[in-house]
Amino acid sequence: MISLRSSRALLLFVTLLALFACSDDTTTAKKRKKTPHLVETAQANIKPISITKTLPGTLETIRSIKIFNQEEGLLIRLPYYEGDPVKKGDLLARLDDALVEADLNKARASLKQAELDLKRLKDLVPRRLASEDEIAKAKTAVDIAQSELDQNQARFIRTKILAPIDGIISERHAEPGDVVPVHSHLLTLIDTSGLKAKVHVSELLLPLINQGDTVDITIDALNQAADTPEEKARFKGRITRVHPTIDPATRKGVIEIELDPVPEDALPGQLCRITLKTQNRNRLMVPFDSVRHDNRGAYVFQVKDGKAIQVFVNTGLENESEVEIIEGLKESDSVVIKGFFGLKHKAEVSVKDLSRK
Repeated sequence: MISLRSSRALLLFVTLLALFACSDDTTTAKKRKKTPHLVETAQANIKPISITKTLPGTLETIRSIKIFNQEEGLLIRLPYYEGDPVKKGDLLARLDDALVEADLNKARASLKQAELDLKRLKDLVPRRLASEDEIAKAKTAVDIAQSELDQNQARFIRTKILAPIDGIISERHAEPGDVVPVHSHLLTLIDTSGLKAKVHVSELLLPLINQGDTVDITIDALNQAADTPEEKARFKGRITRVHPTIDPATRKGVIEIELDPVPEDALPGQLCRITLKTQNRNRLMVPFDSVRHDNRGAYVFQVKDGKAIQVFVNTGLENESEVEIIEGLKESDSVVIKGFFGLKHKAEVSVKDLSRK
């Protein structure tokens, strides 16, 4: 049996061993805690940056005119169909004009009679057989008859609809024999002398775009045989209009680009790709890998006095490897680009500087 003195000695030994182990663990933990977090950094630098963006669009005609009738009646002629070319002045549609012509002839007769009445009264003035009041009424009657004649002449002209421009019929919505109410959509005429594309552009890119700037355009349907991007046919375009409003849902605006000249075999509705290249502008840039995101927004870890400080930033345009910083940093600030795993706000760091100047 173990003596009481031996038991006490054994207990003391176990206790000292446990205390030594705890002390050793605590010391190790403290040492580990003091080990700085290893990171790599780069500097935020101001650089002259030119932004190149390729955006999709759809080719459209520069003009599309809907043809409506301004008189109601029986449609007796509609000679053109979809795809038919027309010249300015060609007859597109004709309504039955028999009733309008009858009203026109009646108006001519009324005017003739009013003019005869006025002449007869004027001949009676020297003999004082007609008063000034009668003369005034006769002149008014002539004016009214002339207005009715003008009105019926306009109605008669409107029974024939002529092509306002050279173009191609793209839609046909009626047939001869239809009785069409006033302002019925009969045809659509498109101007194929030019093509344009509308492109939706980020609000950040819009201030860098000016009316008159030239762009490169590729048309997928005309490049089916091209195996590489270098082999694709590229056409020139010009920005003709920058719309003055921004869509609040997408934060994008619209620009219109006109092809000059129009490529052979290019048609409205084809998919095209517009490459925009802006002029150089000084911007504060950081490496793309330095920007992180959470539910509060974009942020970077800025290294200050040996610590990683989480800084929320407003970002701007991006290129292949860098992001513009609009707000939150200044030139020469160091930001972490590697070593994010386990990195926290105000953590002590050991820096391996990879400044990109």
